[in-house]
Amino acid sequence: MTEPELRDKERLVLTQVEQGNDDVQKITEATTLENHHVTYAFQKLEQHGLIQVSKPDEMVERVIDGQKRVFQHPKQAELTEKGREYLEDSKTEDLGQYENLSRKELVQKVHRLENRLDELEKTFQVFREQVQRSLK
Repeated sequence: MTEPELRDKERLVLTQVEQGNDDVQKITEATTLENHHVTYAFQKLEQHGLIQVSKPDEMVERVIDGQKRVFQHPKQAELTEKGREYLEDSKTEDLGQYENLSRKELVQKVHRLENRLDELEKTFQVFREQVQRSLK
């Protein structure tokens, strides 16, 4: 299958739909994306035939930021068969980059990733402390 070129935001939205976060509000809550980014991603993904978008004509009740809210149901997406195939193919491609590496190359890659993860954890801890200090 010839896969469409998707941006990271569109891949993220497609993955969220697969995981059950099937409307704009659920996706914005589960990610750092804003409503207009998700809406735009819905349009692009629908153009590529990866999802079907609908706008239910009903109200929905949800707890958002600890408060119960009632609002018009946001746009909702459902994966198409092409969308499922795209996700499956992209998972296979992700694994393919490791299949041709030697044992030594795999060990080196794991060490690099572990070091990178350690650095990210340290950076995140510093960020967390800065946020906590600024909130006091």
